[in-house]
Amino acid sequence: MHYATLVTVEIEACDEDMARVTGARSIIQEIEEQKKENPGHHTILDIYRSEVKMRSTAFSSKMADEVDAAMEPFYSDTDNPKYLEFEDKTENYRKRYETEKVNMVRFPNGTVLTVRQSAVWHKYEIVDGRLYEKNWGPLHHRKRTKMCKRMQVMENVPYCKFYRTFEEFVEKEYGTPYYEEQEAFGYYFNPDAFYDWYTIGGRWPDMFLVKEDCKEYGIADRSWTCEDDEKKAPDGYRWTCAARKKDIAWQAMYDWELEQEKQRYARLVQAFETRTLPKKTYGTITEDGLQVFGDYVYHKGETEEEFLAQLKTRKYPIYMYAFLKDGIWTTTERYISDGENSRFEKNGDWENELEQFIDGLDDETVLVSVDCHM
Repeated sequence: MHYATLVTVEIEACDEDMARVTGARSIIQEIEEQKKENPGHHTILDIYRSEVKMRSTAFSSKMADEVDAAMEPFYSDTDNPKYLEFEDKTENYRKRYETEKVNMVRFPNGTVLTVRQSAVWHKYEIVDGRLYEKNWGPLHHRKRTKMCKRMQVMENVPYCKFYRTFEEFVEKEYGTPYYEEQEAFGYYFNPDAFYDWYTIGGRWPDMFLVKEDCKEYGIADRSWTCEDDEKKAPDGYRWTCAARKKDIAWQAMYDWELEQEKQRYARLVQAFETRTLPKKTYGTITEDGLQVFGDYVYHKGETEEEFLAQLKTRKYPIYMYAFLKDGIWTTTERYISDGENSRFEKNGDWENELEQFIDGLDDETVLVSVDCHM
C-alpha cells in the first residue's frame, strides 16, 4: 500500500549553483539520448534521471538529504543496529516442540514432511484424513489426484517424536537463525518500522502550490503509475513536492480545489442528464443520481451550492495519511489493542491534529510530500 505522508525538515537558505543546474540538464539530456538509441524499458535510467533531476538545485538536493535522515529510523529492512531490537522466539518454539502435534505427509519416495513445510502447504491439503491437491486444473478446484492416492497421511504426530532434536525442529519448521550473542533463536526487527521503501513526491509530487517566482522548491518526477494525473497549476503558480511553509499558497490551493469541485459538479450533472459517463470515469447512473462504489456522488436535483457544501473549508488543504512529528507518526487511523478484537479505527481528531502541527511550524520549515510504501 502507498501512503501520502508529510515530513518536515529544517534547511538553511541555499545559494543556487548554476553550474549544478547546467550540469544536471546536460546529464538528463544524455540519458534521454541513450533511451532513444535503445528503445525499450529503461528502469535504471529512469531512476537515475529522477535522482539527477531532484538534485539539480541546491535546495532540492539538500531537502532530499534531510528527508533521508528523517526517514532512516523507520525503515523496515534497516541493518543499522541503533534501530533494531531482538525478538527471542526460543521459549515459544520450545513449547510448541514439546507439546504440539502436527499432520504429516509421506511421499512415494519415502520423504516425510509436515503440512507446514512449503512442498506440502503450497500444493496440498488434508480433508477428513485424506490428501487433496489444491487449485487443481483450469478451474482451480480441490481434487484427489492419482498422486494424492499414492501419498500417506499421518495425523496428530507430536513434533518431539518426529524431529530428533529441538534445533532440527526450528530449522525445518521455521528457518529461524540462532544468534550466538543472544544465545537464542530469533530475529532482529525495527519496532518503529513505517515503510519498506519510499520516494519523495511519488504519487503526490504536486501536494503544494507556490508562486512561479519562488526560488526554493522541491523537484520530483511523478510516479509512472499516475503519469496521466498531472494537475494544471493556476496562472502564476507551480505545483511542487516540497517548499517552505511561508512560500506555500494555502488560499490559492483551496481556491483551486473549489474550482475543481465546481467543474466536477458540472460533469456529474451532464453525465446524469445524458446518461453517459465521461471517459476514465467509473460509476453507475440510477434514477436518483450517480453512484461510485455504492455511494452517491451526485443526487438528482442537487444544486451546486448543496454539492459544494460537502467541501470542508480547511486552513491547510492537503490530503495526507500521516505526518511525522518528534519521531512519532500521527495517522488518520489509530490501532486499538484489544486481544482478538484488535483493530484500526478512524482517528476523529486527525484534521485538528494536522492543523495544529502545521500551525506550530516555523515559517522557514520545509514541508515535504513523501510517498511511503508498506
